[in-house]
Amino acid sequence: MGVGRETEERLPRPRGPWLRAARRFARRPLGVAALLVFAVLVGAALLGGRITPYFVNQMNMQLINRPRSPTFHGSHFFGTDVFGRDIFSQSLYALHTTVRIALLVAAVAGIFGVVVGATAGYAGGWVDAVLMRLVDLVVTVPALAVILVLFVYISPVTDEHIGYVLMAYMWTGVARVVRARCVSLRDREFVEAAHASGASPLRIVLRHLLPNCSGAIIVATTSVFGQFIVLSATLDYFNVGTSQLSGPTLGNLLADATKYGPLSQAPWWTYVMPALVLVVLLACVNFVGDCLDDALAG
Repeated sequence: MGVGRETEERLPRPRGPWLRAARRFARRPLGVAALLVFAVLVGAALLGGRITPYFVNQMNMQLINRPRSPTFHGSHFFGTDVFGRDIFSQSLYALHTTVRIALLVAAVAGIFGVVVGATAGYAGGWVDAVLMRLVDLVVTVPALAVILVLFVYISPVTDEHIGYVLMAYMWTGVARVVRARCVSLRDREFVEAAHASGASPLRIVLRHLLPNCSGAIIVATTSVFGQFIVLSATLDYFNVGTSQLSGPTLGNLLADATKYGPLSQAPWWTYVMPALVLVVLLACVNFVGDCLDDALAG
């Protein structure tokens, strides 16, 4: 008995799917590095103005029309613009605005997309047909056209307004992914066993289907986060979104560098530093999403 118990204790314990996925993700140095940098950026964004060395629109009268270059050991880490404002403080505030709304858009679009996709995938039949035609109808209306119409009737159009519009569109991608996954799972043995045991449809979806769709849901929601950042920065750059008067964003910081003259005449740091923050944020989101996709599918 003693030998049997000792042998049983030495046997490797079964590992759950999430732990196995975490181990696979940890074997990807690029994904781990991207996740750490992304965590730092999100932390800095959520802290917002609490860690900025200057107020967002605080001007240094001595530096107006004489912008200071980046001093990586001094008070202006990213330099100043032509109005004597600290670009590092503005970039942190812009990051706060972008990440805050991107998280909200990803959460709302993810939840709504999961509800629609799981309902369509599990129910099938006419319910599936109606919900998927609704998805097709939403996709046919270009989001950019709606935002431009909104720009005519609402001034200024803020990133919150853009976020509301994109929430109404981006759930469709999540819904399609979840629906496809649920269709592939609803005829599996464990779902049939749940049916036989008398489980309700809601319980089957919540306890059996959605846990097996969790990887696809996470990856699709990560994609929504990145898409919002790209679209909002693009619209702000072309002065469709938030103006600098309402508050700096990564897009209008880039636009300001070219607004008062050719790009060749603008100090390089006034557009390189905000662009660097935007590129690093997007690269981290993409790398984390790709590595999560591999780890969860593995």
